[in-house]
Amino acid sequence: MLLQKSIRNSIKCRNISVSVRSCREIVKNQTNDVAKRLPLSVPLPMKTSPSLVPRGAATIGRNSKVTQLPNGLKVCTENTYGDFVTIGVAVESGCRFENGFPFGVSRVLEKLAFNSSENFVSREDVFHQLEKSSGIVDCQSTRDTMMYAASCHRDGVDSVVKVISDTIWRPIINDEHLKEAKLIVSYENEDLPNKIEAIEILLTDYIHKAAFQNNTIGYPKFGLDSLDKIRVSDVYGFLSRVHTPNRMVVGGVGVDHDEFVSIISRHFDTQQVIWNKNPSLLPSKVPELDTSKSQYTGGEVRLQTDLKTLTIGKPYPLLAHVVLGLEGCSYKDDDFVAFCVLQSLLGGGGAFSAGGPGKGMYARMYTEVMNQHYWLYSAIAHNHSYSDSGVFTLTASAPPREINNALILLVKQVLQLQHGVRSEELARARTQLRSHLMMNLEVRPVLFEDMVRQVLGHGERKQPEDYAERIEKVSNGDIIRVAERLLASKPSLVGYGDITKLGDYRSLDQALAKRDLKFLFKE
Repeated sequence: MLLQKSIRNSIKCRNISVSVRSCREIVKNQTNDVAKRLPLSVPLPMKTSPSLVPRGAATIGRNSKVTQLPNGLKVCTENTYGDFVTIGVAVESGCRFENGFPFGVSRVLEKLAFNSSENFVSREDVFHQLEKSSGIVDCQSTRDTMMYAASCHRDGVDSVVKVISDTIWRPIINDEHLKEAKLIVSYENEDLPNKIEAIEILLTDYIHKAAFQNNTIGYPKFGLDSLDKIRVSDVYGFLSRVHTPNRMVVGGVGVDHDEFVSIISRHFDTQQVIWNKNPSLLPSKVPELDTSKSQYTGGEVRLQTDLKTLTIGKPYPLLAHVVLGLEGCSYKDDDFVAFCVLQSLLGGGGAFSAGGPGKGMYARMYTEVMNQHYWLYSAIAHNHSYSDSGVFTLTASAPPREINNALILLVKQVLQLQHGVRSEELARARTQLRSHLMMNLEVRPVLFEDMVRQVLGHGERKQPEDYAERIEKVSNGDIIRVAERLLASKPSLVGYGDITKLGDYRSLDQALAKRDLKFLFKE
């Protein structure tokens, strides 16, 4: 009975409806005594009969297609099952391209998304249109990408694409709309420091500011004081400079490729762009696009801040936070996969993680840092990679009196990588990374984002199976090599909270340059 139930469930997952009698025939014909004794970790020796596949079913699998329109816009699709689809646009945009404009214009633009446009008189009108297709939309900006995405019923693709194209190329922005968007951004900037869960967001912003001082990736995303300088013409100017067809990818998951290309061709016609039809919307001079390569500088950002208010009435101790950053690599670099495996090997998280299989509880930041020092609240490694550079970070949170010891532990983790890692430890890191890669792609919005980012960054859809194969090839020698790349760079340092006991930057630089922790110990 257990075997019959297992086979029946596996067939349902493929949307194949068969009778109980058919299931019994499969058990009888495709299993034997050996199969019945197989452990659960071993796949059953069975094949799906071709006769069970519905006639006329579409080919499913890694069937990504990419088409470039005459205006330079790329359209990519991938097929999936289901009545609902995910569609949207990825733009090479964000705060790294704000040179010449008041900082914060990309975040303001994010808040203006899906408002009034040439074809929709108000936000209510936009969402009324979305409701007809059971659609939901979202706009998110990062340092180098702005993502407009929607999930809807497949019958509503045309109307939802119209909504997205309008918010990108045909928005109606006036002083009232801009004022409301700036108020939202201002409120978020003031509110973030008052939320414990937002500390990681702020630390990420600060470490980029320290690592890439006054250039590209280092431009601030939060805590801005230039919002009042942003005008309506600045928003249109930023759109006209950055949101051009050659810097955009339109993607669809669960749609027919040829039909989707036809829809995109109609709605993303450059002759319909609002600032092309009405140049008076633009500022007198639109700053040129900064195409310079990111320059990693290293440096520090120290914010001596009283965080006691975050603990009042909450089950959290008073903590200080430190981030150590070193120059990483771009996602186009040959060592990118090795850096990702290194991040998986270090791993980490919070002291109160639920753990369990696949949660990284055997990663070094747990086994060698968190589990051996009770006073640490969290310790985690991140790999931030962009088109031309990156920063590899290790973050720790601890009581203010222990914050320098926390920094010493982070530096120690980097220094000991010079000597390589154990084979079983490396194998576990590779397996976990492959697992995360494949399981995340089972979620349709994640699959969409992965697809459009691949096409935007590489010009093609790189298959996850290819990355899985590259992950498996990462060796101990690769880990040693990327560790040396990290140590060859100047450090970046962020201190946040009560950091009076945190060591100075010069001592950190010496400790990493001379591969000796003694420089970090205070007398």
